[in-house]
Amino acid sequence: MALLILFVLIGIPVIEIYVFAEVGGIIGGWATVGLTLLTAAIGAVLFRSQGLAVLQRAQEQIRREETPLAEIIDGVGLLLAAAFLFLPGFVTDTAGFLLFIPPLRVVLIGMLFQSAARAADSHVWIVRGRSGKTSGTSGSRTVIDAEFEDLTDTEDKPGTDADRSGRELPPR
Repeated sequence: MALLILFVLIGIPVIEIYVFAEVGGIIGGWATVGLTLLTAAIGAVLFRSQGLAVLQRAQEQIRREETPLAEIIDGVGLLLAAAFLFLPGFVTDTAGFLLFIPPLRVVLIGMLFQSAARAADSHVWIVRGRSGKTSGTSGSRTVIDAEFEDLTDTEDKPGTDADRSGRELPPR
């Protein structure tokens, strides 16, 4: 992890400076600056259009009382793509433009979440809608046993005593 942080803080800027120098030598300094500003402007337009579409899909899923997990992942990918395009440099611009391709974005951000979950040795469970279906991945086989109380409203069956979780109580 320390090597990754070192690469991000030192390696990427060094690569960007090298690419800037090479591109500047080919097309000129002002054209290089103009191209950098152009990629930032294109990134803002792409972020706005794709971001609004993701937001609308998420709102629709929330209206249907579903968890907008795919849209959240999509939104994280779009934020990352926009950040890469606003950073000056051609290498980060390339990464940003790649993240604006929806299928690629979903795959890359999904891989990022999975590796983070594995590194944290945590469990990620996804619950969709009211169906109760769950899916998820586990970084380890740790099981946490817990008790819970269901606080949803339940109708008492006639002639029986039931507690708040709907379980029938023993006769008094």
